[in-house]
Amino acid sequence: MKKTLALVLVALFLVAGVAMAEAKPGDGLYIGVVYKQSGNAYFQASVEGIQKAADELGFTFEHDGPDDGSNDGAIRIIENYITKGVDALIISANDPDALVDVCTQAMEEGIKVISYDAEVSYPGRDLDVQPSSAKNIGLTLLESIAKSVDYEGQIAIVSAMATAPNQNLWISFIEEELEANEAYANLEYLGVVYGDDEYQKSFDETQALLNQYPDLKGLIVPTTVGAPAVAKCIQDAGRDVKVTGLTLASDMKTFIDAGICDETFLWNPIDLGYVASYAAVSLINGDITGAVGDAVNAGDYALTVEAKDDSGATILYLNKLNVFNTDTVNDWVDIL
Repeated sequence: MKKTLALVLVALFLVAGVAMAEAKPGDGLYIGVVYKQSGNAYFQASVEGIQKAADELGFTFEHDGPDDGSNDGAIRIIENYITKGVDALIISANDPDALVDVCTQAMEEGIKVISYDAEVSYPGRDLDVQPSSAKNIGLTLLESIAKSVDYEGQIAIVSAMATAPNQNLWISFIEEELEANEAYANLEYLGVVYGDDEYQKSFDETQALLNQYPDLKGLIVPTTVGAPAVAKCIQDAGRDVKVTGLTLASDMKTFIDAGICDETFLWNPIDLGYVASYAAVSLINGDITGAVGDAVNAGDYALTVEAKDDSGATILYLNKLNVFNTDTVNDWVDIL
C-alpha cells in the first residue's frame, strides 16, 4: 500500500512538473488588436508577428480594423473589446487624439493599452512601440530621393491621411531638413498631397501632380498603400519621375526592376507586431510598467523603454529599416 501511495505521489509530482514546465507567461490572457483599416497587407503582416508571439507566450487574440479607416469604426471595435473583457489592446491609430477617450476608458477598466506603428496620444496608452525614430525615417527618405534625382529638381510628398500622426511627424523632419541642410539647396519642394491610404485616390493625386508640374523629378511616398499606386501612375504616364518611400517589397518589385524606384524602405511589420505583443504581456503581468528604463526582451530584440517627450509618454524603438533595391528586393518579396 505504501509503495502504491509513493508511486501515486511520484506520478502527481511528475504531472505537476510537466504542467509547470509548459506554463507560459501569456497563458489565459486575451488581447484585442485594432489596426487602421481592414484588408491592408501591411497590417496583415503585423498580425503574423502577433500570432508568432501568441504561439510562444500562450495568449489568445482577435484582430480587426474599420473597413473605411474611420475613427468612429476604430472606436466601435475598441468598445467591443472592452465589453469582451480583453486584458490588453494593441492599437494603430489613424488619428492620435481621436481614440484617447475610449482608450482611457479601457485603462480605467484595468486594460493595458499599447499603440504600435501609429500612436495613440498620451495619456491614452501605457506604451508606444515604433519601428524607428521618426527623424531617422524622415531623413532616410529625403536622402534617398535626393540621391535618385542627383540633388536637384522638384520633389513632393504623397502621404496617407492628413491626420496620420506618424506620417506628419516624418514629413515635419523632412521639411525641417530641407530648410536647414545646404545639401538640398537645389531641391524645390512642392509640398504634400494626401491619398488617404486609398489606391485610387493616391493614383489620382499623383496624376494631378504630373499634370501640374511637367518638371517634377521625385516623389516621397511614406505609405505602403499609396506607393504602388504612385509608381503605377508614373509608369502609365511614361514620365521620368523617381519614387521612394515606405513600401512592401512585393508591391514594389516591378517598379524597382523598371527603374522607377532606386530603393524603398520598410521595417519588418511582422517584428513590430511581435515586439508589441511581448510588451503587452509584460505590462499585463506587471513585469514592466512602461517606465523609462524598463527592459523588453522579444526574440532577438533586447529593448529599453525610452522617454518620448516631456509629457511622461514612453516609447520602444526597434530602430531597424530594411532596404529594397535591385540587389535585395528578391530576398523580401515572399516575406513582405
